[in-house]
Amino acid sequence: MSASGRMESYNGTNSNMTYTQTGSARLTNLAIILVMCVILAAAAMLLPKGFSDDLSIIGKGSVVVVLTHDKNSVNGMEMMDLLNKVRSDYKGKVDFLAVDVNTPKGQTFIQQQSVRAIVLVLFGRDGSKRDVIGGEIGEQELRSALDGILSS
Repeated sequence: MSASGRMESYNGTNSNMTYTQTGSARLTNLAIILVMCVILAAAAMLLPKGFSDDLSIIGKGSVVVVLTHDKNSVNGMEMMDLLNKVRSDYKGKVDFLAVDVNTPKGQTFIQQQSVRAIVLVLFGRDGSKRDVIGGEIGEQELRSALDGILSS
């Protein structure tokens, strides 16, 4: 002990310790960070692209189609592909939305609309629910449903 009452290390060096990583620890940390980035990138790729989830536009003058999307389901991806086939033909006439059923917003929507995951909910310009389409649907059936709502 020194005259000031402070402990000194036995070899006379500073008692403040610093931690330095060895080469293998640095590689391990780098690998963990890299794996986390890959997982985040993969998750981002599973999200629907180009689809808003702004449900507040329902009933504000345009026809709206809402996909109740589940990124964990192959059927959800197939329904997304179907929407992508017709979406450009209805640009400016129909708003296409997607809500993730694994989120609170998605859960609230499916409960309010009394629908299940992986369906299309079609709304008229006034916000009234006009149709719910699920299961095996083809492009022509979807186009017919949209054209019917647009012509009314």
